[in-house]
Amino acid sequence: MIVFQNVTKRYKNNHYALKNVSLEIRSGEFVFVVGASGAGKSTLMKLLYSEEKATSGTISIGGLNIANISNEKIPNLRRCMGIVFQDYKLLQNQTVFDNVAYVIRTMGISSKDINARVNGALKIVGLYEKRKAKPTELSGGEQQRVGIARAIVNGPPLLIADEPTGNLDPKNSMEIMQILDQINQRGITVIVSTHDNAMVDYFRKRVITLDKGEIVRDIQAGTYE
Repeated sequence: MIVFQNVTKRYKNNHYALKNVSLEIRSGEFVFVVGASGAGKSTLMKLLYSEEKATSGTISIGGLNIANISNEKIPNLRRCMGIVFQDYKLLQNQTVFDNVAYVIRTMGISSKDINARVNGALKIVGLYEKRKAKPTELSGGEQQRVGIARAIVNGPPLLIADEPTGNLDPKNSMEIMQILDQINQRGITVIVSTHDNAMVDYFRKRVITLDKGEIVRDIQAGTYE
């Protein structure tokens, strides 16, 4: 599904965020991307959803090279994936339901279908009973669940989660990772960047380790170290 070929990301100050990275992620995999701060994890994730553009190399998703995708085509690209952020990025004045529905209301979908999709996504993350609540009434873990529901409401084949447990305590972190694991078991490819060594060690998925912009380790059923 995803192929990086000799991908380099260099910033104007001649800082290399990624150096000649090559990797392949198959459809249906669950992959942890780990490494110290500044190792290149977030840059790799941002390249996937075209928040950043590669300096050189190719990035293919489903056979489409997105390394230098035009800005006009980025919204269509992102409709084919779900993105979960560390800081949730919820609309504070909107209900849980409306936060999740926001993604698909611009797609010409009927109200009946929107209701079915949103309620289905909220049931997956265990928040159907709180669909009328505002984000300010939720815990951090619950807010991140809303973020996950929003990411999967359109049924994407790919879910990208950039430090999804970075602001959460161990209990909530475990719950979030269990939800991501359950989503993966539905056939969705899941890529998670994280510092959370306990979660990586517990779930024993594929682990890609970055150090100073380079892949130094890629192991199946691996641990953080």
